Amino acid sequence: MTKVKNIIIFKNDAVGDLTQTLPAINNIIKINKTIKIVIYLSERSKDFFFLINNNSHENIEFKIINYNLSIYEKLKIFFFIMFNKISEVYILTPKNFYFFLPLLFHKIKFFGVCINGPNNYKRPNNFLRNYLYRYRINDRSKIFKRPSIVDIQFDLTNFHSNKNTIFNFNINIKISVLLKKYLPKNYVYLHIKKATVEKLGWGITELNYLFTELLKYYDYVVFTKDIEKNIDSNIYKNNFNTLDFSSEKFTKKENNIIFFDNIEGRDLYNTIMNSSKIIAFHGMMTNIGSLNKKLITDLWDCDIKNWNDYRNYRNALYEFKPVYNGYDFIIPSKNIKKTFSKIKFSLRNK
Repeated sequence: MTKVKNIIIFKNDAVGDLTQTLPAINNIIKINKTIKIVIYLSERSKDFFFLINNNSHENIEFKIINYNLSIYEKLKIFFFIMFNKISEVYILTPKNFYFFLPLLFHKIKFFGVCINGPNNYKRPNNFLRNYLYRYRINDRSKIFKRPSIVDIQFDLTNFHSNKNTIFNFNINIKISVLLKKYLPKNYVYLHIKKATVEKLGWGITELNYLFTELLKYYDYVVFTKDIEKNIDSNIYKNNFNTLDFSSEKFTKKENNIIFFDNIEGRDLYNTIMNSSKIIAFHGMMTNIGSLNKKLITDLWDCDIKNWNDYRNYRNALYEFKPVYNGYDFIIPSKNIKKTFSKIKFSLRNK
């Protein structure tokens, strides 16, 4: 049995959620430089480990688990805690299983983000909250302005640090030879979510219109698709310049629109960071950009049909939207010309 002091962080959800937790995780790392830190992350996050460590802490271990924990994974977590000397546990993915652990390990300090929802919904309940050493509430029952999830998680972990220094999230990642060769100057970066553009009815004609209009403001358009490997890229490859990062092959077309296919972690980060402007459906790309105070037009896909829809989207907006000069958000519509007119207004920040 090892007697090394450990800290555990649970953050095994989507990559976009991970990026919004980076200030909190980096804060934990900064104030615990001599302590081993074990971070549980999802499979989808493994290409972005570099955003956490960045060589600032040598004693970090990453463990991959599913978002929906299997019985086997729960047992592995339980026995890991039992047979290692754990001092603190940070529950940044508010799953019910994690909130039962303080009942079994009384000597460990558990920190957690709890959720309050409409109709007196609480996760965890008040009984389990009593066993947490420290917690902060993400109150989704409120329909008016409330703290963002970035602020809530940072506040949970902020014991000694200055908020402004931690939020200065400037990670320098060496640009790859391949990306350096083909990355243009003065480009707008777009990220396309397949399910969302299909829902909006945006085909290649609509996307080409959007890209062409943006070329009136920027020298190049660079775009990516969903990071999942099983999404077909041929429709983009057939119409636009394509840099395939897997084959390292560049296919030339007669336009200034470049599709980056099969792009991963560090290359994707540098593509975002070197852009003049980011236009993307809300998620990981806008979150990374906002941590670095990039110029962003965040596309919020909202389908508001009733009061509950309005409340839910308003809550999501306050929970996930950053606030700084240079960040804008719009609600895209099926009409691509109307959508671009909204985007065009945000280009005043160019």
